[in-house]
Amino acid sequence: MGEDIVRKTIKLDADTWNSFQEKIESKYGTTYNHTSEEVGKALYNYVNSDITNIEKNKEQIKNLEDEIKELQRENTNLTEENKDLKSSQTKISKNNQKQETEIKKHTNNINNLTKENKDLTTKLEELEKKIKDLTNSNDKLNKELSSIKELNTKIEEKYMNQVEETNKQVKENTKVKNRQEHAQERLNKTQDELNDTLKRLEKYSFAIGQIQNMSFIDRLLNRLPQQVKELQPGVENNEENKDE
Repeated sequence: MGEDIVRKTIKLDADTWNSFQEKIESKYGTTYNHTSEEVGKALYNYVNSDITNIEKNKEQIKNLEDEIKELQRENTNLTEENKDLKSSQTKISKNNQKQETEIKKHTNNINNLTKENKDLTTKLEELEKKIKDLTNSNDKLNKELSSIKELNTKIEEKYMNQVEETNKQVKENTKVKNRQEHAQERLNKTQDELNDTLKRLEKYSFAIGQIQNMSFIDRLLNRLPQQVKELQPGVENNEENKDE
């Protein structure tokens, strides 16, 4: 600022002036002498704002020039990279064609496999249903088998009891049969003995009749009839005693 001081009267908006005064007071604690300083600073900055902008513009221009140079270098590099990329793209395009062919093959294979998988899934579901039905049937059969086993166990117990009872009856019947056979033998033997006794009795009766008809002389001289001589009662009695 120059050393010359001028005094001017200007009109300002009251609210703007009051806000300006409050700001100065908050900064310096008082408006004394500081109001003129701040007004002067504001006027100086206003007058010299173009010079500041020019310096800023120069700096921006320099920065832009540097940025342009950097961009040009990058552009050169990108151009080279672009050439390489085009060459690579040509190769990639050829590879892409091959890959597209392979992709089509794979796609067909995938479609076929998808269809096969669908068919297999359907078959699997059918098999799972059959397995479920068989499992249910098997459960029923197991229950029936368990019932049959229980019934069979009871039947076996009854059978064993019946066998045991039958064996007892067979043994008892065998004893009874043996007793019957023995009794029958005894009866047959007794009948034979009775028949022999009756025959002997007939002979004795006949002999007694013969003896009774003998004369005194024949008895005295022991002239027994031949039938009486043939009788041997003592021997038969001894055999009967032996049999008994």
